[in-house]
Amino acid sequence: MNNKSTFKVTTAIIALGLLVVLAGCNIPGVATKTNEQYVQEAMQTLQAKSTESFFATAIAQMTEVAKPATATGTGATVVVTPTPAAQATQPPLVITVVATPTTKPAVSTVVIIPQATATPKPVPCYRAEFVTDITVPDGTKYAPGTAFTKVWRLKNTGTCEWDTRFDIAYESGDLMGAPKFGDLTAVIKPGQMVDFSVPMIAPATAGNYVGKWMLVNASGVRFGAGDEGKNPFWVAITVTGTASTSGEVFSFTARAGEAKWSTGAGTLTFPGKAGDYAKGYVLVDLAPTRESGGKDNEPALITVPNNSGTIYIIGIYPDFVVKSGDVFQATIMCEGGATKCDVDMGLNYRIGNNGTMTNLAMWDQSYDGKMDTVKVDLSALAGQTVQFILATRQGNSTEQMNALWLHPAIYRP
Repeated sequence: MNNKSTFKVTTAIIALGLLVVLAGCNIPGVATKTNEQYVQEAMQTLQAKSTESFFATAIAQMTEVAKPATATGTGATVVVTPTPAAQATQPPLVITVVATPTTKPAVSTVVIIPQATATPKPVPCYRAEFVTDITVPDGTKYAPGTAFTKVWRLKNTGTCEWDTRFDIAYESGDLMGAPKFGDLTAVIKPGQMVDFSVPMIAPATAGNYVGKWMLVNASGVRFGAGDEGKNPFWVAITVTGTASTSGEVFSFTARAGEAKWSTGAGTLTFPGKAGDYAKGYVLVDLAPTRESGGKDNEPALITVPNNSGTIYIIGIYPDFVVKSGDVFQATIMCEGGATKCDVDMGLNYRIGNNGTMTNLAMWDQSYDGKMDTVKVDLSALAGQTVQFILATRQGNSTEQMNALWLHPAIYRP
């Protein structure tokens, strides 16, 4: 039976007891009770006393439970022990007290920032990657006037192939006697590597020199290395000491960019474009094809006169002081593939810009599968400042007059 039911029964008993007491009183007009009624009233009185004692105990227990419990801390557990009278009828009460915090807890705000998705940069159509210096690493030392060949290994890291219309081109800095352009002689697909060779000559004055180079596509647009293909690659040397007194002292290939070129059709730009037979052209081929069909690993000068009217091509080089014992030397032939070639190739000179051109030697070359090594002793010009002139003119043909000069130079004993 729960407490509410007990309370209802108790209330009914009390009310019944009160009625019995009132009935025992001598109220006028009410009949006298019998003995049996008095006995019944006595029993009810005893029952009422018992009920009274029960209520007193219940009220005492309720009063004890109503007392506030004290606790400290959060989540403390307090055990309330009832009075001895309540122990016999009820188990101990367990109350969990949760203390109210005196300060508000800190609130952490989490901001979720979405990661930006990086948009990959598009790969340029034309882009190169510098791989290594095959020759002449940065800081290589040379004596003044020393001829050398710079070779870069580059990789095609663009999405488009390079073909034979492409050039390696001087960009800025020190030219060091090099031709300003050189043709690419093979097709290089994306991912492939190629070695570019450029003949050069160390300046006459001691110091540090840097020349920057790039590639040029068929439309004349320059490109190089880096993410966007805009960075040049370079050659960096240190010139020490005094000018060389022996060995190669003047390279006609390396200094072709300093010469003034012209044909019977007019002034030429160096380098020209292969196949321009109407005007004629001159260029440096970094891997020339010999008349015999083989490839050479040294740069060569290709001179081609115009094919109508007065047919010739000449290149006038800058001043050079000749010393006793100086010798001009070259290996000459028709360019490989020019099967109709028949030309005269010669060495000339003049003194001063307006001097008379004088021939020193002339050699007839035709497409016969042979090549000739020629030498000219320059001792007769010793002590003079002269301008040497390379010349090619029509022989017995006006077609494919492609003359090839392999490493033409002046040597000193």
